[in-house]
Amino acid sequence: MNFGDILAKLSSDPTINAAIIGITILAVVDFATGSLRAISTGTFKLEAFDTLVRVQIAGRVLPIILVLVAGTVAGNITIGTFSFNVLTAAALVAAATFALSAGKSIADNLNPSEPHPVPVE
Repeated sequence: MNFGDILAKLSSDPTINAAIIGITILAVVDFATGSLRAISTGTFKLEAFDTLVRVQIAGRVLPIILVLVAGTVAGNITIGTFSFNVLTAAALVAAATFALSAGKSIADNLNPSEPHPVPVE
């Protein structure tokens, strides 16, 4: 399977597309709201950007996307008439968990009564 085939398979599945686009948008919105909150409270530090990229993007978003791609490449496991893609299911659960976490973080960033935490590793 070449790269073009993988992209064609990925683009044909709306669930995987929605998961990839959704977690990417949530990560960007979380970064933007967190940065604006930190700037407004005077707690912005450039080191927090490094931590965000390593922990949030490289540590959470990218692995979910890679497992979604791996699930597309690996295909389904079939037992009798039941067919299931374990990697895709696991990645979709991870994407949902990330979405909940990012949603809470965005809500906290927009709530002025919440203390603004600095990202940590």
